[in-house]
Amino acid sequence: MQIFDSYDDEPADTFLPLTDELHCRLYAAEMAGFAEDMDFYRSYLPPACHVLEAACGTARVGGVLAGDGHCVTGIDISLPMLRQARQNHGTALGLAVMDMRRLAFRSRFDAVLIPYNSLNLLADPLDIDSCLAGCRDALRDNGQLLLHLYVPGNQLLQQPGKKVFQFRMFDDPQLGRIIRETLRVYHSELQLLDLEERFRLRPAGGPREDFSQHLTLCAWSARRWLAALTESGFAIDGCHGSFTMATFVTGRDSTLLVAARRR
Repeated sequence: MQIFDSYDDEPADTFLPLTDELHCRLYAAEMAGFAEDMDFYRSYLPPACHVLEAACGTARVGGVLAGDGHCVTGIDISLPMLRQARQNHGTALGLAVMDMRRLAFRSRFDAVLIPYNSLNLLADPLDIDSCLAGCRDALRDNGQLLLHLYVPGNQLLQQPGKKVFQFRMFDDPQLGRIIRETLRVYHSELQLLDLEERFRLRPAGGPREDFSQHLTLCAWSARRWLAALTESGFAIDGCHGSFTMATFVTGRDSTLLVAARRR
């Protein structure tokens, strides 16, 4: 039996790579029941309109909007996510494999939405420009672009270059208790966020496993996001800092909800 003098001598955690299939399963479990953002989308969508949900994942948002009477098309680059979306929603909405940096549609939409920080996944400004230009081309005149974005709040702004740790717990019927840990480092000079996500699976009576993935995310300020939208041919109709539709306040809010209109 090996005896350690302190926790500093404890063996390092071992994390397995997070597969696309497992990530889809964990995402679905974590987001089950989350609907706080729906009021934002419903506030700006005209009745019974044609909606494109880019980076739709499991079509959590699009499935609800289809139930509201909208005609919804969802796109994503992840086949496991799209399979889960089809399993969840059947034929209630259209689904296609497509990269949001290279949208390709013959018909135009009344609204395009990119939910739950998905646009932040594009760390290269050129990719963001390409995505926004594609969204504009996909919209009818005066069509709505609805974005849910992450911006760094005071916790990160006051600790540039330092690692910030958070965790939350949720459950899955088969996987058991899941502990999701995030380690974030904000690089103020680049306006980028290094993110390590760790998922610790703790099934009742089963083997414990730990998985992780590393991401580099766009962490622009609200001002820079709004400037990019204006330069891409959009007019800003609304800018909110919470799901209660409160006005965005720099530093206080890390959620940025933007409603923009195609000019």
